[in-house]
Amino acid sequence: MATNVFISFRFSDGADLKEELVNLFDSSTEVINRSEDVDRSEMTDDTIRKYLYDKLKTTSVTIIILTPEAVKYNKNWLGEYDDWLYDELRYSLEDREENRTNGAIALYTDDSKDQLMKSSTHICDVCQEETSCTEILHFENLVRRNMMNVKGEYKANKCEDLFDKEKDSYISLVHFDDFKKHYKNYIDAAKEKRDRKDEFDLVKRM
Repeated sequence: MATNVFISFRFSDGADLKEELVNLFDSSTEVINRSEDVDRSEMTDDTIRKYLYDKLKTTSVTIIILTPEAVKYNKNWLGEYDDWLYDELRYSLEDREENRTNGAIALYTDDSKDQLMKSSTHICDVCQEETSCTEILHFENLVRRNMMNVKGEYKANKCEDLFDKEKDSYISLVHFDDFKKHYKNYIDAAKEKRDRKDEFDLVKRM
């Protein structure tokens, strides 16, 4: 059965990447794109919420494109989050009537990589082995809050402070090009984690 997905992206630097995914999914019988380009600038908060609820209830996976301008959320003059990307992900993670929590995948590009991660070396207190790994940086995004958030008893990587990049985060970071090559595998993995979401400490708003 085909999977319905919603693509969340920053228009200023992510529109072309979003179109790449749309074209990819348009040629697929396994994935159906349920995103739309709708101008929400004149909508009230309640209208935006209703629009997104109606859109997201037909989907099971949300794909977030983390371009450089999408890594951090915009705020209003009161310091409150005022960003469609924030709304799209937090509504995706809600478990509500007629729509259960979506699976989610975050795609990054070469241009945004340095804002998200760096190479590191880790010596495990459990096995005493030194491991080359990727350190996930702290960035102001719900994606980051839902990484490395598996509950201890379900952790795939048993070494202290090391996490399996595919299994131990509800939202995994995947390079955009890798996703395009194996998109069905990544979408299926997100759906599988959705089915066991109680094994993760989900953060649904900031």
